[in-house]
Amino acid sequence: MANDLQLSLLGGFECRTNKGELVRFPTRKVRALCAWLALHADDPQPRNSLAALLWGEQSDAAARLNLRKGLSRLRACLPGAAADSLVAYDDQVVLLTDRVTVDVPCFRGCAEDATPASLERAAALYRGSLLEGFPECGEVFDERIAGERQRLEDVYCSVLHQLLEHYTATGAIESGVQTALRLLSIDPFQEHVHQTLMRLYRYLGRPGSALAQYHRCRALLAEELGVEPSAGTEQLKTTLLDGETLPDSTANDEQSLCTRPALSPPPRAAEYPACACPRSGRPTVAVLSFAAATQDHDLRLLGDGMAEDIAIELGRFRELDVIAPPSALTYRNAAAPPERIGKELGSTCVVTGTLREAARRLSITICLVDTATGRQLWAERYIRCRDDMFELQDEIVRGLVAELAGRIEVDRLAAARRKTPAELEAYDLWLRGRAALRRADLTTLTEARRYFQQAIARDPHFGRPYVGLALAQINEWACFSWNHWVFPRQDVLDHVHRALELDEYDQHAHCVLAMTQLYGGDYEAARSGLMRALELNANDTDVLAHAALGLTLIGDHAAAVEYGTKALRLAPHHPDWYATFAGMALFNARHYVEAIATMAPAPEAICNTAAFIAAAEAHRGRTERCTAYRDTVYRHYRRELQRGNLPERMSCIDWLLAVDPFRLDDDVAHYVDGLRKAGFR
Repeated sequence: MANDLQLSLLGGFECRTNKGELVRFPTRKVRALCAWLALHADDPQPRNSLAALLWGEQSDAAARLNLRKGLSRLRACLPGAAADSLVAYDDQVVLLTDRVTVDVPCFRGCAEDATPASLERAAALYRGSLLEGFPECGEVFDERIAGERQRLEDVYCSVLHQLLEHYTATGAIESGVQTALRLLSIDPFQEHVHQTLMRLYRYLGRPGSALAQYHRCRALLAEELGVEPSAGTEQLKTTLLDGETLPDSTANDEQSLCTRPALSPPPRAAEYPACACPRSGRPTVAVLSFAAATQDHDLRLLGDGMAEDIAIELGRFRELDVIAPPSALTYRNAAAPPERIGKELGSTCVVTGTLREAARRLSITICLVDTATGRQLWAERYIRCRDDMFELQDEIVRGLVAELAGRIEVDRLAAARRKTPAELEAYDLWLRGRAALRRADLTTLTEARRYFQQAIARDPHFGRPYVGLALAQINEWACFSWNHWVFPRQDVLDHVHRALELDEYDQHAHCVLAMTQLYGGDYEAARSGLMRALELNANDTDVLAHAALGLTLIGDHAAAVEYGTKALRLAPHHPDWYATFAGMALFNARHYVEAIATMAPAPEAICNTAAFIAAAEAHRGRTERCTAYRDTVYRHYRRELQRGNLPERMSCIDWLLAVDPFRLDDDVAHYVDGLRKAGFR
């Protein structure tokens, strides 16, 4: 028989009856008293200690009186026989677990048992830190809770490390990825966990994701600690680039609990085959960063910007497929031969270049190389003033297109060409803002806005910074709020409309406008905007990924799958949110196996990724695999609830439906059915 009361302290305080009804308490001190007794369930607490814990600023007599009142109110709140579990003696008070279930003792017990099954149960019980978001209840109480919170988090980290060792040893790759990501969310400086995650991605057949994880680790260590990755991490990166069999461990991994994966892909790695990304038969081009001849930071930034601009311009030609710039730029410092890069990226040719500057004059050497043979197909050397850079980019694109796709009318390129800023300084500022925008945290979003605003002040007729300001606002909403009912804001629309006034050929502006229209409920305008963005550049992977999301919410699932899989193919080193948007399209098209395979390597890409994985597993009849994913979603949900970003009585399912406003009732019913089967409420 189920106990009369369930008390949850991990991930926030919640008290419910066995029928799911929420138990409410009259004051925060009564809630705190209940929480403390539940934390020490079956362990009698001295009255004097309880009085000092919550009313220590008062006299002893007043504190004891308030404790008696608090206990009386607490007993009145507890339903049925659960009230009898609160036992008060002359000098002690105890909450017995005969009719009450508390998650913390269950978590501790499962962690101590340390079997794979009990560790998984412990990880599922830990939905967040102890009493997360609990209101302040006095210095003594808050300090004692902080100490207990840290001890429980240490236990949780130990549980995850043991599970990660178990998953890598047994080939449970999908679970290993999710566990490694949990560990890094707690402490992102665990380099050995980054190494393990790189291996797991490689075993999943995603070398691009493994390499991207290396770059995330390297950037984090450099920016926050000022150090380089260890020799073991560098060797693992080299192994990934060489495509060799991964070693069993490295010399620097001895301290790790999780560095002994199998030497070949374990059986479960193939349980969900990778989503097919068919090739088009057209030439596929990767434009690598133009290597700076010196260590000058501005010149390296300019080399990235030129490569990305050229890739964008090439992407406007439907005769070509173009690898997404972020994936191509991953090889900036790899010193890898074109043959290896072509194999990794799936490109038939690569564009490489070197960049030198002296006295405001640029010297650029550029060549086009066949990745199958290593043969140079085309090469040129240019010497130009820095201020002539945009005309130079046009000239380079014309030469590449002529070589790759035959005769294409020059006026088509001219019509598609975005307008250039009058001042090169505005372009440099936009480059810096764009770089900051790609690092998704609130500090760098503020930095990005500052650069974009400076670019606009320098050249008010340059459209891209306006798109950047709109994206900064959207990223803040998407990454840190998800309160859809107050989006889109008018300033986002104003920025996008201004960008389009200045440059009607900017596909990103059309895409951003379409997504704001979609979340505003204008589905047809959103569809039209997405199609216009794709018409302007059919190879822009950011646009393709957003088209997958937008069209699947509109209900055009076949097209959404097409665009989502193309984005993944053209961006082998894609950001994790690409996989979620493509996976959502696959889920709504009822391709559950492919949807899970696409999203499982990054189950926390965005707050609702795990919800779609759980729903897909549930529709396959595999509800036993849903627990960890469901708990991941509830951790995000409770955090947003406690932050005040959600209406107090909004259920988790209602929140998920607000995050993704499906147009068709059938799609809503299909999603909700999967969520309910997976245990959501």
